Amino acid sequence: MEDFSVFGAWVFALALVAFVAVTTVGFIRRARQIKKMQSLMGSDTVSLPGWTEGETVRLLSSAEQPGFYTLRPRFLSRIETIAFHHLKRAVPQHEVLAHVRLLDLFQLTAEGEDEKWLEAFRRIAYLDVSFVVCDGDMVIIAVVDLENPTVAADERLTRLQQAKKHALKTAHVRYISFDPLHPPTEQELRQMVLSPDTLFA
Repeated sequence: MEDFSVFGAWVFALALVAFVAVTTVGFIRRARQIKKMQSLMGSDTVSLPGWTEGETVRLLSSAEQPGFYTLRPRFLSRIETIAFHHLKRAVPQHEVLAHVRLLDLFQLTAEGEDEKWLEAFRRIAYLDVSFVVCDGDMVIIAVVDLENPTVAADERLTRLQQAKKHALKTAHVRYISFDPLHPPTEQELRQMVLSPDTLFA
């Protein structure tokens, strides 16, 4: 009887070791899969620091309220639509994306330094650009903004515009802006977008 108890203990110990080994291997494989996916997608994914499960549940429950979201009548305003097609005709072999957040353009390089990371995140969290021009591989070629006359009359908007330009300049992005009511010709716009001499000065 005693031998049977010892045998059972050994079986249990071996089963426990096997379970731990399988679990460890599973975690390692999962970590490798995540790392591989991040390498394929790029390291530009942004996670919000301090995000909790409670906040997620609260957001999901609020999103379920009827009438909480309504569809915009149109994605681009009429003047933005005209500018979009003007830009597409100027660079027909390129992809043009509209209303792109700066967070989708940049990689925040201050990871590991929570305060600096959060400061960099907040600086651009609510800023966007009118259009982004990419090549066939979706590599960013240029950023195009439509000038807004109301910005100059609003101190807060002016500061936000300056912060956006500073961020783009730091990232060495080719930046172009024009008045949509007085746009450059298609040939001029093509030269501005594709010429290597039009990098943000």
